[in-house]
Amino acid sequence: MTPKRKAFTLVELLAVCLILGLLATVAVGVYTNQVERARIAAARQTISELEMAANRYQVDVGTYPPSGSGTLPFASNAPAVGCGYLELALIHSMSGNSQSPNTPLWKGPYISIQNQYLGDSNGNNFAMNPLLPGLTPGQVQILDPWGKPYRYVRYGPSPDDYATMGGTKLPTGHPFAATEVYYNPNTFQIVSDGNDGVTPAPPNVGTDSDDVTNFGL
Repeated sequence: MTPKRKAFTLVELLAVCLILGLLATVAVGVYTNQVERARIAAARQTISELEMAANRYQVDVGTYPPSGSGTLPFASNAPAVGCGYLELALIHSMSGNSQSPNTPLWKGPYISIQNQYLGDSNGNNFAMNPLLPGLTPGQVQILDPWGKPYRYVRYGPSPDDYATMGGTKLPTGHPFAATEVYYNPNTFQIVSDGNDGVTPAPPNVGTDSDDVTNFGL
């Protein structure tokens, strides 16, 4: 007598599909969390490298790179958007030409940034579009891992850029609020808006839970 062939019932197939779906959901969640952690770590690393580069620039030139972004010649009333002048100062000098810097004190480039992390204020990068239209020296942005420009504002010169361009103030109750007004007094602030791409308006820029900054305690 021929033995009967065993087969899965519809209920068993549905159970298997359900289990596979649950496993896939867990796997996607774990992967997404790992990717996000990697991006946060990359943003922190880049901010640390920008800090070191800006400090080396300051030692050589005598001032920190200018705040914001704009066109050449350098405008002291540049908008507090992005980090175009930071990119220019660290990589090309404020003349826009590293072979003929605006001052003999400039000893850069002070940092190297891959094209995938350089682009315009909308997050379009040079790796995908080497000839981004309309960009001039001072407008090229350093992009965070989420494709948004870092925001860079320095303290000073007079009038103080923190006051005129929206530096982030210490919250009430901060240990140093009695003697200081801003995070990183006398240096500079760098902010990534993080995963959601937005941050509170001044004077609270960089204080969202997902923002990545160089603010000290």
